[in-house]
Parts: sequence; C-alpha cells; structure tokens
Amino acid sequence: MLTAVGAFLWAPRPLRSDNFLIYQPESRTAIPIQIIDQVAYVPLLPVLNTVGKVGAIQEKKNSLKIWFGEIDIEVKSNDKRVRLGKARIDLSQPVRKPGSQWLVPVEFLSNSLPRLTKQPVEYKPGANRIFVGDVRPLSLALRLEPKGEGVRIAIQLSEKVNIRTTSTDGKWHVYLGEKPVQPVETAYHFQDPFISEIRFDDQDGRPKLIITPAAGGLNFIPSIAEGGRVLFADVLKPAPVAAPPAPGGPEQAQLPAPAVPGGPAIEGEVPGTPGPPLPVIVLDAAHGGEDTGARARDGVLEKDITAQLASRIRLALIAGRKFRIQLTRAGDVNPTFEQREITANTARPVAFLSLHAGDLGNTTPRVVVFSYRSLQPDAAQPVALLVPWSEVNRIHGEQSQRLAQMLQARLAQVPGLAADAPVEAAVRSLRSIDCPAVAIELGSLNPAQDSGSLTSVALQQQIATAIVAGLEGFRASTP
Repeated sequence: MLTAVGAFLWAPRPLRSDNFLIYQPESRTAIPIQIIDQVAYVPLLPVLNTVGKVGAIQEKKNSLKIWFGEIDIEVKSNDKRVRLGKARIDLSQPVRKPGSQWLVPVEFLSNSLPRLTKQPVEYKPGANRIFVGDVRPLSLALRLEPKGEGVRIAIQLSEKVNIRTTSTDGKWHVYLGEKPVQPVETAYHFQDPFISEIRFDDQDGRPKLIITPAAGGLNFIPSIAEGGRVLFADVLKPAPVAAPPAPGGPEQAQLPAPAVPGGPAIEGEVPGTPGPPLPVIVLDAAHGGEDTGARARDGVLEKDITAQLASRIRLALIAGRKFRIQLTRAGDVNPTFEQREITANTARPVAFLSLHAGDLGNTTPRVVVFSYRSLQPDAAQPVALLVPWSEVNRIHGEQSQRLAQMLQARLAQVPGLAADAPVEAAVRSLRSIDCPAVAIELGSLNPAQDSGSLTSVALQQQIATAIVAGLEGFRASTP
C-alpha cells in the first residue's frame, strides 16, 4: 500500500523466494515459496483459500485453528504434527510462524489436500507444482540431434498447443500454450558447443522452456510440425557474410541480420532490429523481501500481488514489441527508494509505473491511479531550474496526470473492476522520478477481509492488458 508499512525481522531468514503453482480445472495460482533451512515452505492461508474457503480463524501466539468446510485444521509453531478434524498427520519438517505468517512445508499439500478437497491430487515430489481435481497435465519429451553446423532441438507434447518463441536476456523462450505441463525433468544440462541448458519454467503460470545457448552469435530457427504437437528448433552458426559484388556485376539484395540472443540490459528489444531504440517503460513492484506491505485476512500479501502484476505487465509489453522494459526489483528483494529511483532515471524512460495494493474500502477488486502532487508551498509554480531533484517529478506534472487519466479510462473497461477517478497525492515512490510517473493501487487488501480474488490470473491479465493499452495510447498522443 502507499502508506508506511512495518517489516518483520525473524530467524532463521529465508534463503531465497520462488513460486509454487496450484493447478485446478478452471484456474492456476502462484503461491510464493520461502526456503528456510533448505526446506520449501508455503503460506497456509493463501493455499487454503486457493482450493476452498476458510470459514473462520482462531489464532493464538503459537497455535492456529482454521475452520475449512466441514474440517477444522490445527497447527502449532515449530510442531511437525498437524490435525485435520480427528486425523493427525506427521510432517518431516515443522510448521513455521515467521512474523505474522503461518508457513507449512510443501509436503503438507500432497498429504493434506486430498482430505481437505475430497479430490484427487497429483504431485511429483520435489516439483514446484501440484494438480488438484480433474486436471490432466501435458507430458513433454525432448531430445537433441546434430544438424550440419549446429544442433536440432526436438520438443514433443502429448497434445497440440499454440507454441510461440521469443528472445530475452540472451536466451530463447519457448511458450507451450496455456495448458499445464508436467515435465519429466525440470532442467536438462548438455556438454554441447551450441546448447548449454534447457530449463522448464512456469513460475508466472505460463509453461515455457528457457534455452540457454553455449555461445553467442548463434541463430535460432524454430518450426512447428504435427499441427502444434512438435516443435523443431535449429541452433546454427551464422552463415558467412558474402563478399561485396565486383564493380559492374549484378547487385545482391542485403538481408537484415538475424535476431540473436544477448540484447541490452533493458529487455524487450530484439537485437539487430533496425531503427532507433524502443522507448523504455519502468515497472516498480512495491515492497519485497521482509517488507511484505499490506496483508489481507486470508494471508494475501501486497509484495506478492505487486510482483505478480509487474510480471504480467512486463510480458504483455514484450509481446506488443512497442516498448523496452526495466524492472526496479526482480525477485523477493526490497530495494530502497533511492535504488529504485537510480534504476528508473538511468533508463531514461517515457513512463514509470509504481505498483501497489492496499486498503481501498469494502469494494474489491478496485483500482486507483495516483499522480504526484507536492506538499511544498511553491509547488504551484514549478520552475524547472529551481525544482530540487528530490521533487523532480513536479516538472512532469501535467503529463503524469494525463497518463493517469488514460490508464484509468482503460482500467474502467475491465469487467468487475471498480476504477476510481485519478487522484493527486504526495506519493513517495514518484517524487524523484524524472519522467511521467503514476502509482497504481489495487485493492482492497486489509486484515478485515479476504482478498484472494486479487490473485486471479484472469483478473491480473485483464488489468495488465488494460495498462498496456493505456501506455500505448499515452505514447501515441505524446508529441
């Protein structure tokens, strides 16, 4: 949320953060993983609200009782035993309570969800995904075979899917449609002069293979067979450059250089693309790390909502091929305001979006777009040469307001989303940003109500699509 927040300090501290995917017949939900003492944990309340509905909670200092449908669940901090109604389940690792959040080891999902949901559950130990109910994940087979001056990757799926490929951060991404996938292996490593690694990833809910080349300057040439069940990808050395024609000889057409991995630090632009560089959009996912931000009754955290939304906006912007993207944070970390400002201003962006989630009253889902308004008494006369750097966004006040209006107009078209009129406020994350900048706050997220609807993949995707359309409209109308 946009107001001040508290941070919880506890030990042992998590080593890293990742996502655990819960696939159901009509939805998929990313639940943040925390690694404690090399054990993967997930937040209990968000998991339960994903697969059902928490009726009531009774929380004490070291114990938690939850009424879930016809079953009451009881867990205790640092205890390996969990009670589900009259049954007791023994876990290999204890329940944890860092700060205000209850965490259970991932094995709790495979042990307990069949009892709680009364549905079949498919889980492969060690994987970061589980399939609940009538979900039939696709299987995937992969092989490498030599091909001339390179190698061919053959990817076969058990069903036809809509496959597409992109190049990002020096790697090739192969998107495997919208259906869930259960790979035999998560990562394949090769001692090959052309391919170093092929890794499966669905952390954003979109199954994909990430292919890492073993060297730079290679060509990636995909082709689809069997109507989408098979993808061939040839990784080849580039063809030698032809010598220029002799004087008086026939002219030869000059072909553009093929796109190769290894682009700029700011992602979204394909290296080798002719013309000026694309304009930059900076996405600032608020909070992170131990700064969780706002929290809902069902355990939904602001830091997770902002990270998920930033990821979906980023992917939508990349797909549109009209902007490059710079993130102020990647992963579960919390850069300072100054670090975020340096990242943003160094990129020289055309727009800056700070993403938040907080208490917006009883209506949910709801969204408000903020532009910056200074508390300084001379803010009504923003003379550019006299504006201190700490309030440089005042120079862009009119453009920021126009950006806020265009985004609000698009967000108001999202079904079921209440979009308030834009607001001017002294938002800390905007004041030192040297470009048109807005803060987008999604809600409502407060301890008195459940906010699981804000984690809906469908809703977040609609919001991301609306934001991209607003950015494109703003850019097209900017002189």
